[in-house]
Amino acid sequence: MAVRLLNRAAALLLTLAASSGTAPAAAPAPSEIRDAEIAMGFDPRGRCPELVHADSQDRSATLVLFIVGPTGVPARASVRSSSGSSSLDQAALDCVARLRYLPAVHAGDGNPMDSWQEIAWKWGRFHSEAAPATAAPATIPAAGAGGTAAAEARVCLDAHGVLSQPPVVTHSSGDARMDSAALNAARSVAPASAHGGCLRITVTPEGASHDGGR
Repeated sequence: MAVRLLNRAAALLLTLAASSGTAPAAAPAPSEIRDAEIAMGFDPRGRCPELVHADSQDRSATLVLFIVGPTGVPARASVRSSSGSSSLDQAALDCVARLRYLPAVHAGDGNPMDSWQEIAWKWGRFHSEAAPATAAPATIPAAGAGGTAAAEARVCLDAHGVLSQPPVVTHSSGDARMDSAALNAARSVAPASAHGGCLRITVTPEGASHDGGR
């Protein structure tokens, strides 16, 4: 009788240890990893506007591996496949934490359970790495022999200071180099602005300037 009780106690201790989460956090086999599905009400366009969802095989994207709990909350996120950009890898990890996901369910009773999931992110088309505004004039070419008129470009940002659309030339100088310089200046100055709205960038052979023109 005593031996039977000891065996039962040992089995109970093993069960508690297995359910306590103390097992090593080894990555599961690929067959056990699900493609993450974002829950309704957590649109990444509003929470991670600088990123877009990418294919998990895209080498330019960051693939993030994480656990989704029964309530859809992510945990233990890590980079499974790096994009090669530390800033993109960190942005992808931050984005995963801001969202909620559809949990896996038990096949028998349909109850939600913990599961390993993955999702890939890459920079959106309007993302621009911040650059010092003082770098813009360096891209401005010298004026031609007969002088070159000013070029003007317009760029718009959202409330987070992220480009909401690509900059466009609103007034051509007649010189392709000057027009290109105006676009480069717009891309450099825009991320440095902390306010939403549109900026008008004017480039002359002497330098560049910007204001809040519509």
